[in-house]
Amino acid sequence: MISNAIMLMFIGMGIVFIFLVLLNVAISLLERITREHTLREETALAEEEIARKRKKNKKSRTSSDSSVQTAVISAAVHAYRNT
Repeated sequence: MISNAIMLMFIGMGIVFIFLVLLNVAISLLERITREHTLREETALAEEEIARKRKKNKKSRTSSDSSVQTAVISAAVHAYRNT
């Protein structure tokens, strides 16, 4: 009875081990197949990020001017209401 249980345990562990090895092989093959596509996507994302940073830098220069104007107008309204 115990020998059957031990045999069943080893068979189950062997099946799980084989499944995990096959899963690992399948993932490795998928990684090799899609490597070029992944590299193209990564370079496209990097270019978009650089463009976004450049655009943000241009906006921050113009927004700093508008933020100064907003602060001046707010201070003027505050001073007018307090007098």
